[in-house]
Amino acid sequence: MPKHFNRNRPLSWSNNNVVFIERNNSDRDRRVTFKSNRDRPDRRDKDWSNAIRSHLEDEDIDMGISPGSSKNVRFNKNKNRGGGGGGGGRGRQGSPAPIAKRKLLEGPSSWYKVTLPHGDKYDKTFILKTLLDKLAPTPFWPISWQAYGTSVNFYIDDFKAAQKLNNLDRQIQLPNGFKLIIRVFAGTPNVEMTDSLKEKIKLTMAKRYNAPTKALDMTKFHADPDLQNYFCALFKPIVFLAVIEIIAENIPDLEALNLFDNKIHLLNFLKKLDKKIPNLKILHIGNNKIRDITELDVFQGLPVVDLLLDGNPVCDKFKDKPTYISEVRKRFPKCMKLDGIDLPPPISFDIAEEQPLPPYQQTFLCNGDGGSIVRQFLEQYFLIYDSDNRQSLLQAYHEKATFSMTMAYPYGYSKDSKGVAWLNWYATDSRNLLRVQDPDRRNKLLKQGQVAVVSFLQDMPQTKHDIHSFTVDLTVFTPQMLCLTVAGMFKELKSGHKVPPLRYFFRTLVIVPAGSGFCIANEEIHISNATPDQAKDAFKTTVNVAPVAAPVVTSPGPSIPQLAVPDDATKQEMVKQMSAVSGMNLEWSLQCLEETQWDYQKALMVFQNLNAQGVVPQAAFIK
Repeated sequence: MPKHFNRNRPLSWSNNNVVFIERNNSDRDRRVTFKSNRDRPDRRDKDWSNAIRSHLEDEDIDMGISPGSSKNVRFNKNKNRGGGGGGGGRGRQGSPAPIAKRKLLEGPSSWYKVTLPHGDKYDKTFILKTLLDKLAPTPFWPISWQAYGTSVNFYIDDFKAAQKLNNLDRQIQLPNGFKLIIRVFAGTPNVEMTDSLKEKIKLTMAKRYNAPTKALDMTKFHADPDLQNYFCALFKPIVFLAVIEIIAENIPDLEALNLFDNKIHLLNFLKKLDKKIPNLKILHIGNNKIRDITELDVFQGLPVVDLLLDGNPVCDKFKDKPTYISEVRKRFPKCMKLDGIDLPPPISFDIAEEQPLPPYQQTFLCNGDGGSIVRQFLEQYFLIYDSDNRQSLLQAYHEKATFSMTMAYPYGYSKDSKGVAWLNWYATDSRNLLRVQDPDRRNKLLKQGQVAVVSFLQDMPQTKHDIHSFTVDLTVFTPQMLCLTVAGMFKELKSGHKVPPLRYFFRTLVIVPAGSGFCIANEEIHISNATPDQAKDAFKTTVNVAPVAAPVVTSPGPSIPQLAVPDDATKQEMVKQMSAVSGMNLEWSLQCLEETQWDYQKALMVFQNLNAQGVVPQAAFIK
């Protein structure tokens, strides 16, 4: 964490009527209270050590021999004779040798089990008062006081207090003349979540909940006076999960949650918090043991605007404040206050409410007047392009037209992938500027002039396009120029494959008026294999012969003439196409095209209108 985030300063946690206040009563004690309509006894606090490893280390482990152990100790009799000092026996004056103190090492969980052998002989209040006096001014909260046989066990959550207790072993004189034996080991108990314990937790949470502000204070929850006979530490997953379930069942509209000082170090066991506490806006989880910022990912999706993380080891990992803020906002994009400090407002889309994407459109027209023109042009163009002879396309290109082609395999479906049809034919003439660096080679691959363009198109593999898969965008529409892009699927015929490979194309066309018609001045085409998602719907659209309303002209547009009258070969292809789309035989398809001056789009619209009215004779459909 950035060093300028002072952990020792008083903190104020507020949001409307929600206020968390930290008061320093002395250099050693402080009291954290949650503003509510109820009074609760003060709770002491302490800056705990940062050593935590895993919540799975729940077992008590004794790594050495406890003081007062009954194990035999071998003595060197020769050294002890004559009053010599040895490892045991008696000293020179005949007094017992001092027992070596067992050194207490800091445990990974920062929790310690304290055992008082024969502690059941003494009054609990007497023992607690005696220990509290001896440990002062170190805070001392015994948790889960339990008697097992003649021994008494309890747990504490402070290493300094554990050290002092360990050093007090056999140092406290009891009224019966014996000295109090104190054994301290690192560890925590296993917790079993019973219905009675869950009900006790629920009642304790109820007194900590402030209904007017919808805020729940879980500060140092395990030290609550009503829970001191139980081990209800929130760093235990079984306890934390029970708390979340209680919140989801009883206060799902919770807006503020304070988890301050609970020794929490892992959170990845929490699931679907955005469903269980969806309205959480204030989250204080400071002074815990969180070491990695990714632990906060479980809170993603919550509308948190106020986050307190100060006091966790993770804060020391960031070199500067901007990096710290950036990592927090990756998880809480709406956060406006971090560790009690107001943040600069994020960019607008970080806090804006999610907006649905606009509906998918297969065709975009910058000007509605160009719709019929573009549709007619593409139908005539690809009708000729899919024929056996593409020479008629000379009329569709400007005498100084330029043309270039590129190719690439889809990402994840390279040439070496199983079942992928190679694009070798297109690779030879691909003018990919990232790969073709030589200027002369680039110029050679640029086809210039209508003859060169159509000659190249004539050499390209024979195709069959799925016109129903086309997506068309008309981006420029003026009397001087049209610019459009068209993409879709086509089959590559006579390729030598048993099943014609399915390709994807993307063309960019610049069209200009020329003489009595219009033509292509510039074209770029990109060829690729169809991906599985693209291929699943290709060539599967059935023809819909329902009546289609003619386009409505809402504003004046440029007057662009149509293509010239097609030659005989093109007429034959148009008749076949008309027959395939309409279902009529060739004779009636020819008649329909002739009566509309070979305007394919107009002929199709006339047929659809007449067919919808039921006036097309049945003889037209007999083949």
